[in-house]
Amino acid sequence: MACTPSGDHEFGLENEGFHLDSGFRLELVAAAPMLKDPVAMTFDEDGRMWVIEMNSYMMDVDGSREHTPNGRILILEDQNEDGIMDHSTVFMSGLVLPRAIAIVKEGILYAEPPNLWFVENIEDQAGEKILIDSKYAAGGNVEHQPNGMMRGLDNWYYNSKSTARYRYLQGEWIKDSISFRGQWGMSMDDYGRLVYSSNSNHLQGDYVLPGTIERNPNYRPKHAVAQTLNANQQVFPASPTPGVNRGYREGVLDDQQRLTRFTGASGPMVYRGDHFPKEYQGNAFTPEPTANLIKRNILTEEGVEITGTFAYQDREFVSSTHETFRPVSLYNGPDGGMYIVDMGRGIVQHRNYVTLYLRKQILSRRLDTVVQQGRIYRLEYENGPTHRNPRLSEKSSGELVELFSHPNGWWRDIAQRLLVERKAWSVVPQLRQLLQPETEPLTQLHALWTLEGLHAVSLSDLQKITQSKDPRVVASGIQIAEQLLDRYPEEIMRLYESLGHDPSVRVQLQLASSLGIARGDVEEWAYRLLVELARKHQKEAVMIEAILSGLAGKEEAFQAYLQRVDVLLPALEEALQTSIAESLKPAEEKGPIMGEMERQYFNMGKSLYSVHCSGCHNPNGKGRLPLGPPLRGADYVTGPAERLASVILQGLTGPVTVGEMVYQPPDIQPMMPGLKNNPALDDLKIGAIMSYVRISWGKKDEGFVHPDVVSGIRETIKDRTEPYTEKELLGGT
Repeated sequence: MACTPSGDHEFGLENEGFHLDSGFRLELVAAAPMLKDPVAMTFDEDGRMWVIEMNSYMMDVDGSREHTPNGRILILEDQNEDGIMDHSTVFMSGLVLPRAIAIVKEGILYAEPPNLWFVENIEDQAGEKILIDSKYAAGGNVEHQPNGMMRGLDNWYYNSKSTARYRYLQGEWIKDSISFRGQWGMSMDDYGRLVYSSNSNHLQGDYVLPGTIERNPNYRPKHAVAQTLNANQQVFPASPTPGVNRGYREGVLDDQQRLTRFTGASGPMVYRGDHFPKEYQGNAFTPEPTANLIKRNILTEEGVEITGTFAYQDREFVSSTHETFRPVSLYNGPDGGMYIVDMGRGIVQHRNYVTLYLRKQILSRRLDTVVQQGRIYRLEYENGPTHRNPRLSEKSSGELVELFSHPNGWWRDIAQRLLVERKAWSVVPQLRQLLQPETEPLTQLHALWTLEGLHAVSLSDLQKITQSKDPRVVASGIQIAEQLLDRYPEEIMRLYESLGHDPSVRVQLQLASSLGIARGDVEEWAYRLLVELARKHQKEAVMIEAILSGLAGKEEAFQAYLQRVDVLLPALEEALQTSIAESLKPAEEKGPIMGEMERQYFNMGKSLYSVHCSGCHNPNGKGRLPLGPPLRGADYVTGPAERLASVILQGLTGPVTVGEMVYQPPDIQPMMPGLKNNPALDDLKIGAIMSYVRISWGKKDEGFVHPDVVSGIRETIKDRTEPYTEKELLGGT
């Protein structure tokens, strides 16, 4: 159906051109000049919007003035309670490319590369700033830096495009290392499992609770974290979309000039509200700003696996004929609606990757003139419930506990955060009453994690929660029980043993991860239970990963136990050996001795690699799936310099082989973009990048590349439009 957004449309949108599901409507809640260039937002406990503006992003086709300090953080309010934002406060200004925000006690966390800051909120004005992490967004460029900060069910703050999470404990912010996830935006389901995306892989997520299956630095999980939930990347735009970066390639656009598959998937959202019809509960939604649409996936579970399926086979949940409808992030709201952050830009592709084709599209159709706009929409359902301006800051702690039965996940999340931040120990008895088996599972879950946040979980609490009728709640109880293992080792082990026969594979998976951390007198008890689990699930790769996660640092001891009890578990033993071998790897060999000029050239390459390449290939060259494969040991790095220059300048389309591994979509992105049209990278700079890569991870003693090599390849391929294939580069055809 067509939609008629309300509000002022001086920014160019007409009153039609949106296609939505039947019964839905869009309402414009904020637009220029109230806000400009929004990229991310969050709600505080009183329902006010905090919005990040990235005002200096791509002000022209060359991205000049990118580091102008004109970014802002705004507070938007609906003071007359009609659902439309009518009051704006500038909380902070003068920021350079800000990109993430989260509400915390007495202030906010926000990211301004490379730093993560806490800033005090004094009557809606910025007070004291405290540096939390000077390397939150170190290296990379605007498309490839951490973002999407979100408070998880487990009281940690998670980020997309990052290997870090953060938590406030005992008066200070701590940082913990976890698996790399996503590219832009972060969401979670009702049970705390993370969901995210990368630009050409629109729906990824975890099968397990974060922080449980990724604790072993010597064994990276491949089957439970960062899984592609739907490998079908098709999109169905409402109108032609010629202005996409790779529109010149066969198959990217159809015969009507419409994008055929995701190329710019952005901040996804799992719907957890109570405003949409029941069939939308728990669905995942992903925006595609380059095609002016939002995709809907229905999520289902079987065993531990989560799968997404298109809700429609030939259309989208939201699509628009307006090319400047650029949905970049989605959020659940306190009223149960879906909030859409629309950057409203002509250009959404960062300058580092703009192809010659897209440059011509931008200039010929004057897309570079569409700047300093932007909108925030609320997607509503007819006659659905609304809860505007919740004012939870005025609620007593007891009233907040009562909100754990609220059907909207936003209310439960905020109530949990406020209780933990208030250190509301007075409600601990009230929370414990909610752990009873007859309580609704989601209410149990929030009560349990609030107790965890208050450091008030008792042994009896765990015994109650592990009787829950929902195995996903039981899994949280098993995870939290790890914190009491040292204090009550025998009691926790008896609890774990009693759950070993639970019919749910999800419960057994969490047990496999938690048992391995047992120490002292109960260690062999835990080993015996692990062997039972491994025997039962020895063909399931996810279970092997869980076991290895908990055994970090104890692989050899467990291996010796298996030999002593004479148990044959080939898959588990192979994984143990892999982890042990990784732990024994020597430190990196030293590179060649360099003169001053060579050292400067190498360091230039290192700096440029950080900006242009590390986002996909990792600062250590080990790759970041599905964004990019490893560079270490790749023939592209160790082979002729001309080959690597060809890849960097023209790009490479999969499959790609590194060592004995073959990487192909959806395990990696379908294509690496070429950089030959990037005005910021001349032959000298590309030669420096190549030198750094080859010396670091390939040809340590003869890795330097003269800029003339790059210029020669550039001249040879100047008329080429297609990226290279592996067959062309390695097969000589």
